[in-house]
Amino acid sequence: MPTQPAQPNAGTLLDRLWHWASATPDKLAVETLADGQLTYRELAEKSDSFAAALWRLGIGPGDHIAIQLPSVPEFLVAYYAACRIGAVLTTMHVPYRQEELRPMLKFAKARAAICTVVGAYDAPETMLALAGEIDSLDHVIVVGNSVREGCLSFDAMVESGDPTTLPPMPGPNATCTLCFTSGTAAAPKGVERKQGLMAENAARFVEMIEMTGDDRVMIAPPLTHVFGLLCSGNAVYCGATILPVPLFTPQTYVDFLTTLAPTVIYSAPAHLAATLKSGVLDREPPPSVRDVIVGGSICPPEVARQFEDKLPNGRVGCLFGMTEALLTTQTDIHGTPEERHGTVGKLADGLALRIVDDAGNSIEAPDCGELQLSGYSILSEYCDNPEANASSFTADGWFRTGDLAYLDEKGNIVITGRLKDIINRGGIKINPADIESLLDGHENIIQSAIVPMPDEVLGERICLYVVLKPGSTITLEEVLAYLQDRGTAKMRWPERLEIVDEMPMTPTRKIRKAILITDIRNKMAS
Repeated sequence: MPTQPAQPNAGTLLDRLWHWASATPDKLAVETLADGQLTYRELAEKSDSFAAALWRLGIGPGDHIAIQLPSVPEFLVAYYAACRIGAVLTTMHVPYRQEELRPMLKFAKARAAICTVVGAYDAPETMLALAGEIDSLDHVIVVGNSVREGCLSFDAMVESGDPTTLPPMPGPNATCTLCFTSGTAAAPKGVERKQGLMAENAARFVEMIEMTGDDRVMIAPPLTHVFGLLCSGNAVYCGATILPVPLFTPQTYVDFLTTLAPTVIYSAPAHLAATLKSGVLDREPPPSVRDVIVGGSICPPEVARQFEDKLPNGRVGCLFGMTEALLTTQTDIHGTPEERHGTVGKLADGLALRIVDDAGNSIEAPDCGELQLSGYSILSEYCDNPEANASSFTADGWFRTGDLAYLDEKGNIVITGRLKDIINRGGIKINPADIESLLDGHENIIQSAIVPMPDEVLGERICLYVVLKPGSTITLEEVLAYLQDRGTAKMRWPERLEIVDEMPMTPTRKIRKAILITDIRNKMAS
């Protein structure tokens, strides 16, 4: 692999937090609509107090603290508290329930779990039940007023913690997070990260989008996902204000847009598509927005264009990242709309790529193949998972992303789909991503997903699932006419249409195609 440039001396995000707590103590670090706000001084001091309370419980370097919270200020307090004592924050998405949580808590050997009641979901009760099964899980810490017997109060711990009892500050080599892959196709795999690396990633991406302390950074991806967590680190690195969306709905998204005046927005494509189709942006276009950065999955260029058209003073760009790689690419914010909407830009400093064919041979632009990465932010290995390590790295050490990509004439990376999503229709390999991208631009379609359905003659045929705009209808014939008008070859047309109320989604707003594949197989079998 090529030698990488020296990494910047970014320190840690904890260093940056305390820098801003001293330099701009009264500036808002976190602001929400209904969940409170914290200045930089308050965030730093509350984090220290909570860290001291955790330390008093015997939780320290290398211990894992699970967290299952919406994106609220307490999440960030907990994150920096864990960093302060060298503990490892282990994130768990809010939609997860007992069956998903159990293996993750056991895997991490979590000493404590931080949670709250969310709607009808009683996370404290669930965690208490799991504590009875998992030997390591000694403490259930509850945010809010739902503390019950056997639990500790987050607020009381913050009030009672004595920062003077804390040990020396850990350095950049202290592990700070354990995040699991999103698991759209397989069981989640764990990736640990160090404090210094999180700051280095933030340093690069703050520069790439020209973020400053004057920015107000709205984050739609959950903080339990590495995308959301990294975006919050970008803001802390430069002393900006974080505007975390607690749980996504189109109305909540627009309320944040119009009420909190963000200048930078991090989103997934599903956030944009759902908000566009709701029509709320037509009524309240947000004048404060300068940059919308889209990641998490492929963003249909038409969705990016339509969203940008709703911004009086803003533009939409894209990035690419993974739990295994952190944030890796970013479009030039001053680039053309075609570059910003149709590519994920270029690699950040300290990273290298190659694109390979099915045999593992490097290929040149504009040929499409698997994107492989190396460099400063690429994981060295999954935690305690030899099988995943063996399949995810090449013999010469490159990480196999599983994404199909090519380079355009300017060297921008274009992601075209996932290797595992390819449909083999009678020996012809069909990549659904660009067809889905076209369909997501249809005025009646909120979301689309193309999956294989079994066929005795061809092996696989093409089935289309769609979620429609309320009050809309569509037929398979109308879909085919729409694709024909846009020059899509007939062999790539869907052969069955399934209309659903909602897509099965991961907590990070990726469509769980495995569930759709099982659904269509069951329907055909019956």
